[in-house]
Amino acid sequence: MPARTRTKYESDDAEIYAVSLTPDFASKAGTPPTGAVTSPIKVKVSKGNREYGLRPRGVTLARTLGTAPDTFTKTTFLPVLTPTAFASATFALDAKITIGSTEWTVVGKRGEDY
Repeated sequence: MPARTRTKYESDDAEIYAVSLTPDFASKAGTPPTGAVTSPIKVKVSKGNREYGLRPRGVTLARTLGTAPDTFTKTTFLPVLTPTAFASATFALDAKITIGSTEWTVVGKRGEDY
């Protein structure tokens, strides 16, 4: 499992939470909010519906692999650290985001969920 980086996430109600992301994802998730963590609740990027915590807002990224006619689409989820960044053109539908050396396309947006 890749090393993880602890950073901060600002919720829609302006609380600041701790979140752990891989360094590649943390570098593309937007600028972390300023200020101290204000909530003991952890952000869980892959939270199930029966788990406790905050599922962050973010974008669904996709890329096509293989050669025609044997192609398939791979997807991943990128949390976005602030509401301001989420509304920016960086995370708009069809925007291109390069993580590591791989280019992804934003194909969906998802709001946060408690």
